Amino acid sequence: MAEIGWQPWHPLRIMNDTTLESRLDFYRRWGELEKPYFKWQLEQFAPYIGRRIGDVGCGLGNFVGFFREQEIYVGFEPDGEFVREFMALHGGKNITLAAHGDICTDEAVEEMRSNGLDTILCINVLEHIEDDACALSKMVDGVSRNGHICIIVPAFAFLYGSLDRLGGHCRRYSKKSLRRLALNLDVEVVKCHYLNFLGGLGWFIKGRIIREKTHGNENYRIMNMLLPVVSFLERHIKPPFGLSVVMVLRKA
Repeated sequence: MAEIGWQPWHPLRIMNDTTLESRLDFYRRWGELEKPYFKWQLEQFAPYIGRRIGDVGCGLGNFVGFFREQEIYVGFEPDGEFVREFMALHGGKNITLAAHGDICTDEAVEEMRSNGLDTILCINVLEHIEDDACALSKMVDGVSRNGHICIIVPAFAFLYGSLDRLGGHCRRYSKKSLRRLALNLDVEVVKCHYLNFLGGLGWFIKGRIIREKTHGNENYRIMNMLLPVVSFLERHIKPPFGLSVVMVLRKA
C-alpha cells in the first residue's frame, strides 16, 4: 500500500487470543463476520447507487456480491496480495479490477472515465491515505457528471486509540472536517451524518479504556446481534455521535 501513503496493518494478528493469523487471513475472517454490517453500510447509499460502480480500496471484494447484477463493478486496490486474492475469489463478465489500483494517480482517473463510472464507493479507506484530499479530488475527477461518491470514514478524533493504530488509520473525521475536504471540489454535498452510535461507545471502551490490541470475533458478533435494533433506531433518528461519518457527494 506504500504507493499512496497507506498505513499498513501489522503483519500478524491474534485471533481468538490464541492463534496468530496473517494480515490476509484477518481480512478473510473480517469479510465473513462483517457481512450484515456491510449490507447496512450500503443501505446508507441506496438512492444514490447507479449501474456502473467503482470501489476504491476494494480489498478482497467485500461488496462485490451486492453488485453482480449491475452493468460493471471496477475495484481499485493497490495491494498486490489482495489483488491476487480478489481475482481468485471473484469472477464474472461485469466484475473487474482496475489496472491502476492507486487512486491518487491520473491513470486511475482515466480508468474511471473510460468505464463511465457513475458511482464511486469509498468505504473505510480515506483514513488510511496520507493525502486524503488528493484521493477525493481524483474520485471527483473520475466519476461521471451527476454521478455520486459514497463515503464512510471513522468518526471523532477523540475515539482514536489502540484499534485505530492496529488498523493503520492516519486519522478520524468529524462531519465538519469531511465536508472541508470537498469544499473546493466541483460537487454538492447531498447528505452527511453520523452512523452507529452504539459502535462508537464500544470503540471508545475497547480502544481508549481497555486498549485492546486485537480484533476478536466477539466484537463482530456483538455488533451483528445489536445491529437490527441500532439500524432501526438510526433509520428514524440520525444520532449526533457515531462510530462513522457517512457522506454522499454529487458531481456537478
